[in-house]
Amino acid sequence: MNAADSPLGRLPVARKAACTFPARYAGRTVLAIGAHPDDIELGIGATVALLASSGARVVMAVCSVPNNYDKRREEALEAAAILGCELRILMEGGSRRIEDVKAYQLVGMIDDTVRDLRPAAVLTHGCSDFHGDHVLVHHASVPSQRLHSFDFYSYLPTMVRPVPVPFQPRAYIDVSTTIEKKVAAIAAHKSQFASRGISFDYYREIAHLNGVMCGAEYAEGLDIGRIVFA
Repeated sequence: MNAADSPLGRLPVARKAACTFPARYAGRTVLAIGAHPDDIELGIGATVALLASSGARVVMAVCSVPNNYDKRREEALEAAAILGCELRILMEGGSRRIEDVKAYQLVGMIDDTVRDLRPAAVLTHGCSDFHGDHVLVHHASVPSQRLHSFDFYSYLPTMVRPVPVPFQPRAYIDVSTTIEKKVAAIAAHKSQFASRGISFDYYREIAHLNGVMCGAEYAEGLDIGRIVFA
């Protein structure tokens, strides 16, 4: 008996199309959290651009602007527009550092943002990073998971100069269609790059290396803290 003659062989086969990462959040809100202007762009700029272009509302929450407030806020707004995202600065009104507030206050700011937006996903710094502010933001973001159910991701350590920091992605996002938006958004932060002679080309190289790991031309890596399946 061949497959066509068997009872199972005569049944129609229903195949459900796999849900892509951007399709998972289309029509929903995604919250990306960074310690400073340019952190989100460096870590997941192409991912948030992909989400925004696929129908998600993406809010980029910058915790603090440590210096040159007006200029860096202007650059952050330009970068967010390039990526198709909204910008929020949690410590508004002037230059402040993460260390200027107590841990519970930083937790409260992020909690308030999560309560307001009720995101389907939160993407934030990872727990291993050479920059202490980034680690503080990660630890302040983790408790927000108690507020309601959403997916929780961490992105690779971000820096303006290459520093080796352990990070092992558990998910890869194919960002081949939005890698140039990431590069353009990074370039918008002229006070951090152009005026200081720092090249950002290696962010494209990192994305290419991540792409090699998953069979894409360019990719960004995420660690998974929590995924909620319906």
